[in-house]
Amino acid sequence: MKQCEYCGSDNDGSYGSGRFCSKGCSRGFSTKSKRKEINEKVSKTLTLDPYEKTCKQCEKKFSTKKKHKKFCSHQCAINHQHSDPTVLEKWRVSRLKEIEKGNIGYGIKTSYEGIRCDSALEYAFLKWYLEQHPNSKIERFKGYLEGEGIKYQPDFIIDGKIIVEVKYTSPYVGDKLSDKWKTYISTQEAKKKLLSKHEHLWITEKDIGRKFYRKCLDEIKKL
Repeated sequence: MKQCEYCGSDNDGSYGSGRFCSKGCSRGFSTKSKRKEINEKVSKTLTLDPYEKTCKQCEKKFSTKKKHKKFCSHQCAINHQHSDPTVLEKWRVSRLKEIEKGNIGYGIKTSYEGIRCDSALEYAFLKWYLEQHPNSKIERFKGYLEGEGIKYQPDFIIDGKIIVEVKYTSPYVGDKLSDKWKTYISTQEAKKKLLSKHEHLWITEKDIGRKFYRKCLDEIKKL
Protein backbone atom coordinates (compact mmCIF):
# COMPACT_ATOMS: atom_id res chain seq x y z
CA MET A 1 0.00 0.00 0.00
CA LYS A 2 1.09 3.54 -0.68
CA GLN A 3 0.17 6.82 0.98
CA CYS A 4 -1.19 9.69 -1.15
CA GLU A 5 1.20 12.64 -1.00
CA TYR A 6 -1.71 15.12 -1.08
CA CYS A 7 -4.51 13.80 1.15
CA GLY A 8 -2.48 11.18 3.08
CA SER A 9 -4.90 8.32 2.50
CA ASP A 10 -3.68 4.80 1.76
CA ASN A 11 -4.09 3.55 -1.81
CA ASP A 12 -3.06 0.54 -3.86
CA GLY A 13 -0.84 2.61 -6.18
CA SER A 14 -2.94 1.91 -9.23
CA TYR A 15 -3.34 5.58 -10.18
CA GLY A 16 -0.41 6.94 -12.19
CA SER A 17 2.95 6.41 -10.54
CA GLY A 18 1.27 5.74 -7.23
CA ARG A 19 2.18 9.08 -5.63
CA PHE A 20 -1.49 10.13 -5.52
CA CYS A 21 -4.73 8.26 -5.10
CA SER A 22 -6.68 10.21 -7.74
CA LYS A 23 -6.57 12.85 -10.47
CA GLY A 24 -8.01 15.40 -8.04
CA CYS A 25 -5.19 14.88 -5.55
CA SER A 26 -2.59 14.99 -8.31
CA ARG A 27 -3.87 18.34 -9.59
CA GLY A 28 -4.39 19.68 -6.08
CA PHE A 29 -0.79 18.93 -5.14
CA SER A 30 0.53 20.63 -8.28
CA THR A 31 -1.64 23.72 -7.70
CA LYS A 32 -0.69 23.91 -4.02
CA SER A 33 3.03 23.86 -4.80
CA LYS A 34 2.60 26.68 -7.32
CA ARG A 35 -0.01 28.67 -5.40
CA LYS A 36 2.29 31.59 -4.58
CA GLU A 37 3.43 31.90 -8.17
CA ILE A 38 -0.16 31.71 -9.46
CA ASN A 39 -1.36 34.34 -6.97
CA GLU A 40 1.41 36.71 -8.02
CA LYS A 41 0.51 36.35 -11.70
CA VAL A 42 -3.21 36.91 -11.04
CA SER A 43 -2.49 39.92 -8.84
CA LYS A 44 -0.24 41.45 -11.46
CA THR A 45 -2.87 40.94 -14.15
CA LEU A 46 -5.59 42.55 -12.03
CA THR A 47 -3.60 45.59 -10.90
CA LEU A 48 -1.70 46.56 -14.03
CA ASP A 49 -2.98 48.32 -17.14
CA PRO A 50 -0.84 46.59 -19.77
CA TYR A 51 -1.96 48.58 -22.83
CA GLU A 52 -0.92 52.17 -23.48
CA LYS A 53 -3.41 53.87 -25.80
CA THR A 54 -4.13 57.26 -27.40
CA CYS A 55 -7.76 58.34 -27.29
CA LYS A 56 -9.18 58.68 -30.83
CA GLN A 57 -11.26 61.68 -29.76
CA CYS A 58 -9.22 63.88 -27.38
CA GLU A 59 -5.82 62.33 -28.20
CA LYS A 60 -4.89 61.95 -24.53
CA LYS A 61 -2.72 59.03 -23.45
CA PHE A 62 -4.38 56.44 -21.21
CA SER A 63 -3.78 52.93 -19.86
CA THR A 64 -6.26 50.07 -20.10
CA LYS A 65 -6.58 46.32 -19.62
CA LYS A 66 -8.66 46.11 -22.80
CA LYS A 67 -6.62 45.50 -25.91
CA HIS A 68 -9.13 47.00 -28.36
CA LYS A 69 -10.30 50.02 -26.33
CA LYS A 70 -10.19 53.20 -28.43
CA PHE A 71 -11.43 55.95 -26.09
CA CYS A 72 -10.36 57.15 -22.65
CA SER A 73 -13.96 57.70 -21.48
CA HIS A 74 -17.59 57.07 -22.35
CA GLN A 75 -18.04 60.77 -23.13
CA CYS A 76 -15.17 60.72 -25.65
CA ALA A 77 -16.75 57.69 -27.34
CA ILE A 78 -20.07 59.57 -27.64
CA ASN A 79 -18.40 62.76 -28.89
CA HIS A 80 -16.50 60.78 -31.51
CA GLN A 81 -19.69 59.08 -32.67
CA HIS A 82 -21.40 62.45 -33.06
CA SER A 83 -18.51 63.78 -35.16
CA ASP A 84 -17.97 60.69 -37.30
CA PRO A 85 -19.18 61.47 -40.87
CA THR A 86 -20.03 57.81 -41.47
CA VAL A 87 -22.25 57.63 -38.37
CA LEU A 88 -23.86 60.99 -39.10
CA GLU A 89 -24.70 59.87 -42.62
CA LYS A 90 -26.35 56.69 -41.29
CA TRP A 91 -28.44 58.80 -38.92
CA ARG A 92 -29.38 61.20 -41.72
CA VAL A 93 -30.54 58.34 -43.95
CA SER A 94 -32.47 56.81 -41.05
CA ARG A 95 -34.23 60.13 -40.36
CA LEU A 96 -35.18 60.49 -44.02
CA LYS A 97 -36.66 56.99 -44.08
CA GLU A 98 -38.80 57.77 -41.01
CA ILE A 99 -40.00 61.02 -42.55
CA GLU A 100 -40.81 59.32 -45.84
CA LYS A 101 -42.87 56.73 -43.94
CA GLY A 102 -44.88 59.58 -42.44
CA ASN A 103 -43.39 59.13 -38.98
CA ILE A 104 -42.57 62.79 -38.75
CA GLY A 105 -42.09 62.83 -34.99
CA TYR A 106 -41.48 59.44 -33.48
CA GLY A 107 -38.05 57.88 -33.95
CA ILE A 108 -36.29 60.97 -35.29
CA LYS A 109 -33.20 61.60 -33.17
CA THR A 110 -31.29 64.85 -33.49
CA SER A 111 -30.21 67.82 -31.36
CA TYR A 112 -30.42 71.61 -31.29
CA GLU A 113 -27.74 73.69 -29.56
CA GLY A 114 -26.53 70.51 -27.87
CA ILE A 115 -30.01 69.63 -26.50
CA ARG A 116 -31.33 66.19 -27.44
CA CYS A 117 -34.50 66.11 -29.53
CA ASP A 118 -36.64 63.00 -29.82
CA SER A 119 -38.91 64.40 -32.49
CA ALA A 120 -38.98 66.99 -35.25
CA LEU A 121 -41.47 69.02 -33.21
CA GLU A 122 -39.08 69.16 -30.24
CA TYR A 123 -36.38 70.49 -32.55
CA ALA A 124 -38.78 73.11 -33.91
CA PHE A 125 -39.82 74.15 -30.39
CA LEU A 126 -36.22 74.67 -29.22
CA LYS A 127 -35.34 76.73 -32.28
CA TRP A 128 -38.57 78.75 -32.04
CA TYR A 129 -38.30 79.46 -28.30
CA LEU A 130 -34.57 80.21 -28.16
CA GLU A 131 -34.81 82.61 -31.08
CA GLN A 132 -37.32 84.60 -29.02
CA HIS A 133 -35.60 84.09 -25.64
CA PRO A 134 -31.86 83.76 -26.38
CA ASN A 135 -30.89 84.16 -22.71
CA SER A 136 -33.07 81.30 -21.47
CA LYS A 137 -31.58 77.98 -20.47
CA ILE A 138 -33.44 74.88 -21.67
CA GLU A 139 -32.61 71.35 -20.54
CA ARG A 140 -34.18 67.91 -20.86
CA PHE A 141 -36.46 67.32 -17.87
CA LYS A 142 -34.84 64.99 -15.36
CA GLY A 143 -37.03 62.74 -13.24
CA TYR A 144 -40.76 62.10 -13.44
CA LEU A 145 -44.12 63.62 -12.56
CA GLU A 146 -46.65 61.33 -10.95
CA GLY A 147 -50.38 61.74 -10.37
CA GLU A 148 -53.77 61.51 -12.09
CA GLY A 149 -53.13 57.78 -12.49
CA ILE A 150 -49.97 58.21 -14.57
CA LYS A 151 -46.24 58.58 -14.16
CA TYR A 152 -44.36 60.23 -16.99
CA GLN A 153 -41.36 62.36 -17.91
CA PRO A 154 -42.03 65.79 -19.46
CA ASP A 155 -39.85 66.95 -22.34
CA PHE A 156 -37.98 70.06 -21.15
CA ILE A 157 -37.56 72.57 -18.34
CA ILE A 158 -36.83 76.26 -18.91
CA ASP A 159 -34.61 78.18 -16.47
CA GLY A 160 -35.10 75.43 -13.90
CA LYS A 161 -38.79 76.24 -13.30
CA ILE A 162 -41.04 76.13 -16.39
CA ILE A 163 -41.92 72.57 -17.42
CA VAL A 164 -42.48 72.05 -21.14
CA GLU A 165 -44.50 69.37 -22.88
CA VAL A 166 -44.31 69.28 -26.68
CA LYS A 167 -47.17 67.47 -28.42
CA TYR A 168 -48.66 67.10 -31.88
CA THR A 169 -52.35 68.03 -32.29
CA SER A 170 -52.97 65.54 -35.10
CA PRO A 171 -52.17 61.82 -35.17
CA TYR A 172 -48.99 60.45 -36.62
CA VAL A 173 -49.41 58.71 -39.94
CA GLY A 174 -48.01 55.32 -40.78
CA ASP A 175 -49.19 51.87 -39.75
CA LYS A 176 -46.19 51.45 -37.47
CA LEU A 177 -47.50 54.07 -35.06
CA SER A 178 -51.23 53.42 -35.03
CA ASP A 179 -51.23 51.65 -31.65
CA LYS A 180 -48.85 54.20 -30.16
CA TRP A 181 -51.19 56.99 -31.22
CA LYS A 182 -54.07 55.42 -29.27
CA THR A 183 -51.95 55.46 -26.10
CA TYR A 184 -50.75 58.96 -26.94
CA ILE A 185 -54.34 60.24 -27.14
CA SER A 186 -55.55 58.44 -24.01
CA THR A 187 -52.99 60.06 -21.68
CA GLN A 188 -53.23 63.69 -22.86
CA GLU A 189 -55.89 64.90 -20.43
CA ALA A 190 -54.18 63.27 -17.44
CA LYS A 191 -50.89 64.92 -18.40
CA LYS A 192 -52.57 68.32 -18.72
CA LYS A 193 -54.16 68.01 -15.26
CA LEU A 194 -50.84 66.94 -13.77
CA LEU A 195 -48.98 69.82 -15.41
CA SER A 196 -51.61 72.33 -14.27
CA LYS A 197 -50.16 71.99 -10.76
CA HIS A 198 -46.86 73.44 -12.03
CA GLU A 199 -45.69 76.41 -14.04
CA HIS A 200 -45.68 74.95 -17.53
CA LEU A 201 -46.04 75.31 -21.29
CA TRP A 202 -48.03 72.90 -23.46
CA ILE A 203 -46.64 73.42 -26.96
CA THR A 204 -48.09 72.14 -30.25
CA GLU A 205 -47.21 72.74 -33.89
CA LYS A 206 -50.01 75.35 -33.92
CA ASP A 207 -48.18 77.41 -31.28
CA ILE A 208 -44.94 77.24 -33.24
CA GLY A 209 -46.62 77.71 -36.60
CA ARG A 210 -46.89 74.93 -39.15
CA LYS A 211 -44.87 76.89 -41.71
CA PHE A 212 -42.01 77.29 -39.22
CA TYR A 213 -42.32 73.61 -38.27
CA ARG A 214 -42.04 72.50 -41.90
CA LYS A 215 -38.98 74.68 -42.33
CA CYS A 216 -37.38 72.94 -39.35
CA LEU A 217 -38.31 69.57 -40.80
CA ASP A 218 -36.40 70.50 -43.96
CA GLU A 219 -33.40 71.45 -41.80
CA ILE A 220 -33.48 68.05 -40.09
CA LYS A 221 -33.36 66.30 -43.46
CA LYS A 222 -30.06 68.06 -44.17
CA LEU A 223 -28.41 67.34 -40.79
